[in-house]
Amino acid sequence: MAKIVKFGNFEEKPEENKEEVIDEVVSQSQNDEEIQIKKAVEEHILANFAVKEVLEMDIVYKINKSDIGVIGTVAYEHKRRGGPFIADFIAKGYKSKNQYIIDTLAFELGEPDLYRNIFTILKAKKALPEID
Repeated sequence: MAKIVKFGNFEEKPEENKEEVIDEVVSQSQNDEEIQIKKAVEEHILANFAVKEVLEMDIVYKINKSDIGVIGTVAYEHKRRGGPFIADFIAKGYKSKNQYIIDTLAFELGEPDLYRNIFTILKAKKALPEID
């Protein structure tokens, strides 16, 4: 005769809970994606500009295939000047495997020509984020 072994409580959950769990997982993955993009932008800024420390950053991004477009504002401490500064920027990058890489970034007031060029490139690649 066979013995019945119960491994846990496998009660069926209502459909609402399944949808909530799916929404939670999707929002968590988008949050992780945003954190990774912020980290890539911060690394690019620290490596290529006279920035001592990034204090805060707000971004809006869009991913089209492997192209990434980022528009945002960064608060930072300058290496040679005292006090915090705030600057608007635009960045262009790509996704390589599970890693985001920013290859071009320009500040609106510091490099207006490059800023417009990146804007045009992102618009052509359909990776320009929409700001509400």
